[in-house]
Amino acid sequence: MNSETHFCLRVDVDTFEGLKKGIPEIYNLIQDSDIPLTVYLSLGNYATGRNIFRKIKHKEKLTSIPLWERNSLRSLFRGVLLPPAKIGKSAKGLLKNYESKDLVEIHPHGYNHVKWSTNFHEFSREKTNEYIENIFTEYENIFHSKPIANAAPNFQTNKIYFQIMKEKGVEFLADFKHPEPFFLQFETPEKNVQEILQLPVTEPTIEELIIQGKNIERIKEEYRTRFKHYKDINSNYICFYLHAIYEPFKMKKLLEYILNLTIKFDMKPTSHKNFKEKIVTAPKIRYDEIIQR
Repeated sequence: MNSETHFCLRVDVDTFEGLKKGIPEIYNLIQDSDIPLTVYLSLGNYATGRNIFRKIKHKEKLTSIPLWERNSLRSLFRGVLLPPAKIGKSAKGLLKNYESKDLVEIHPHGYNHVKWSTNFHEFSREKTNEYIENIFTEYENIFHSKPIANAAPNFQTNKIYFQIMKEKGVEFLADFKHPEPFFLQFETPEKNVQEILQLPVTEPTIEELIIQGKNIERIKEEYRTRFKHYKDINSNYICFYLHAIYEPFKMKKLLEYILNLTIKFDMKPTSHKNFKEKIVTAPKIRYDEIIQR
């Protein structure tokens, strides 16, 4: 691969409101800059409100904006006061205008986001397989094609997950935060070593930087410095990700600034699928090694 720095904009959709309102908002932003949009769409039920109980019960470290600041009241009530929204009934109509567009590709983002985020790393083989089968069934029902990728909700994985995804024939996964793409190596039940391409998130989210106490100007400087560094070292891949329900509405000007940096630093906009086609070599990292980082 040459020394072009490829920029990938990843958008995670894990609320019904993000699907209905966030995707159109982001799409309007990217049309002028021709930045492809790599969407990871949660399948199954949307029950955002239950995340509050999950975070309290498991005493999770705060790495994002509180749910009540990020989401609309309607999103927060889903799964608590409102019935969970079933994505399959809504996605066909809401996404039909984007399926054929060159700037948008849509991959699954797990199944039942809240339950997956809670303890997927502890799932048995049977339950892991059940969730993955649900991913494939629902995705095919919506898009009439098999998924070629997946992004694990809350970056939660287990070794069985990779074994099954490999058997299913996915082309790549997006399950980690890491500075560069890599081939994840893992053992099969027969102790054979297999590998699968990972296209990770490389950048902190806007939410994470706010949690660190940084104001808007410091956040701008953070991304400007990081992007310049990638160019200086001839890195070929940057992946910046956001949530469809938050940044397009609460941080729109900052998001526009970040996207304009890709033009300033002469980056090559790409999607995950297109970047995957360009990869010739990448480091190999064993599963047991990366989960300890």
